[in-house]
Amino acid sequence: MIPIQEVDIYSDNGIKISAHVVVPNPQNAISGAEAVIYDPTFNALYSAYHTMGQHTDPQAAFKAIIEFSKKYIEKSNGKVTRINNPCNTEFVDSQAQQDVVDTLSLGLTVEVNAL
Repeated sequence: MIPIQEVDIYSDNGIKISAHVVVPNPQNAISGAEAVIYDPTFNALYSAYHTMGQHTDPQAAFKAIIEFSKKYIEKSNGKVTRINNPCNTEFVDSQAQQDVVDTLSLGLTVEVNAL
């Protein structure tokens, strides 16, 4: 099984992005970033899969996910309203995530295991 950290990003216009920081080999910091995008304005029935490439470490992969999500949601005149880690923070802890969120001026608090 390939270790991943799941991050869910929500918007005020119905878009939900379920993203993964993928770390195939924890001894080697190289990480991938991917997302499944549910955008009801684009397609109410299906999600779209999007990769964001290879990164030097999990933190860089997380940053790529949040930057992509912010741009995607803003392109639809929306705003990121919530970021939740539904299965703990295996690779990128909540403080490191919060630092990325604050740098991007999203004005929200990263959640861990929230309902």
